[in-house]
Amino acid sequence: MLSWIRTWLYALAVLGALIVAAWWFVQQTSSYATLDTLLRKHPVVSGEVGKVSSIRLPFFGYGVDVGDGRLDLNFNVRVAGSKGEATVHADFVDGATTDAYLITAEGSTIPLVIPR
Repeated sequence: MLSWIRTWLYALAVLGALIVAAWWFVQQTSSYATLDTLLRKHPVVSGEVGKVSSIRLPFFGYGVDVGDGRLDLNFNVRVAGSKGEATVHADFVDGATTDAYLITAEGSTIPLVIPR
């Protein structure tokens, strides 16, 4: 009877490890590094949240589309600064930013890049 419980606990531990590994992996991509640089240097982001102190990616704050030999990512990150916090959504295709916008605490949407 305890063997099925051990099996389920093992499966849950493996699933948890895979979720953490995927979350860590997407933060090591060039797309995430590009997003980090964009958010730290963009004047609109600085105007809304102040000097960026942290950019946090929630565990399920990303999406991955794999096809045609490329990895297309999208992110929903939380940006905190000296004046407050905001959420940023960004889409990447073949490593290039195709769309990015900031969502203020009040719910307003401000584009950060011109979508292709």
